[in-house]
Amino acid sequence: MTTSEITLSCHSDGNSKIPHTDVDENAQISNFQLDSNPQVPDELNPSFKISTLFEVKQTKYGGRGCFSTQKIQENQPVLTTNYPIGCSVVRPFRKEVCWWCFAYHDGKTLKNRIDGKLYFCSEYCMAHFTAYDPEGLLRTSLISVEDLYSKCAGEIKDEDVPGRDEDLSSLIELRWSQVHEWEKKIFSLKPSKRQKFFPTVTEEDYAEIKYVITTLYSLYLDLNFSGTHNSADSDRDPECEPVSHSQEVELFKLLQSSEEDKVRKYPYLLVSYTNIYKFVRLACPISLLPYITTLNVRGIIGRNLTNAFGIWSHITEHDEEREFFGFGVYASASYFNHSCYPNVKKVREGNTYKFIASRDIFPGEEMCISYGVRESDNVIQRRDCLKEWFFTCGCSRCISESAD
Repeated sequence: MTTSEITLSCHSDGNSKIPHTDVDENAQISNFQLDSNPQVPDELNPSFKISTLFEVKQTKYGGRGCFSTQKIQENQPVLTTNYPIGCSVVRPFRKEVCWWCFAYHDGKTLKNRIDGKLYFCSEYCMAHFTAYDPEGLLRTSLISVEDLYSKCAGEIKDEDVPGRDEDLSSLIELRWSQVHEWEKKIFSLKPSKRQKFFPTVTEEDYAEIKYVITTLYSLYLDLNFSGTHNSADSDRDPECEPVSHSQEVELFKLLQSSEEDKVRKYPYLLVSYTNIYKFVRLACPISLLPYITTLNVRGIIGRNLTNAFGIWSHITEHDEEREFFGFGVYASASYFNHSCYPNVKKVREGNTYKFIASRDIFPGEEMCISYGVRESDNVIQRRDCLKEWFFTCGCSRCISESAD
């Protein structure tokens, strides 16, 4: 197979690998703001309807879930997602996993590339990515991530991490207000003088940064090209029409953020999240700046924490270890709750997920998936695993095993 390489100019002035954003940099009056605490109606607005097969409504145990509106046969598709609202490929696999379809070919470096920084499994996927990004904003941002990361890579210093005995509520707001001071300072300097104020980001932050940028781009795309990117691919199963991009964005806005809960559990994340914001602010071109506010970035990170779906390697043997390639947020699928006895299974098909009934489902029955707990785990092990999602399972299996 021959190598397909596209080299594209990412910056108009050609003087730096990091986008210059000197034009009115401190004027960030955004026409878009994510709600930090969205108020979701008991039932979703009809315009946000996810499927004719189920409805999203209040559960008896708290929160919302998906309930069937008719009998669903075993193996019947119930939902097909669109391209994820936001996604990321972890740094160790960035050259081996296709940025568009997440294909992996036994550790081989992919030969189709844009600027030697974005890797694809085929010209087909590279063309789809280019069509998804007609102005080159996403491409520019992702390539800038690679260039800037080499200048910012490092580890968090222990002295920067808040202590558990500190007033985290006040400290969270203080640290984010300091970010605004950092913005004023760094963008008052010439680009050549800014590097000593660059944030330190870890390899884990790298994955989160790419997720934040792809989500910001989805929000930009929805406001500026609404209706033109409703499906990532046209070759879909007609039995289960995929949710449109615009619907995915609206559903994403309704997801709850767990950012502060996660910081309270792991205080070092306050340092990570503020540094991620700084990095994104430096890496993105001017067209995305109206979307890059602290509230938006915090909301994007917070919606990932309990709603992301992992991108894993496919396995051929029962006891084979899976490789973690990255993650994506598919808002339409985030309304499925967990059960240790699920009636819906998820299957990744390239960059989308298909959800299929694993048994007959009756009208009014809640439709649940597994969040990834192992079948062999006991109830205590499963609950420990699910704590990361701030979720306590009350399914029939857990109730039965707890009583034994």
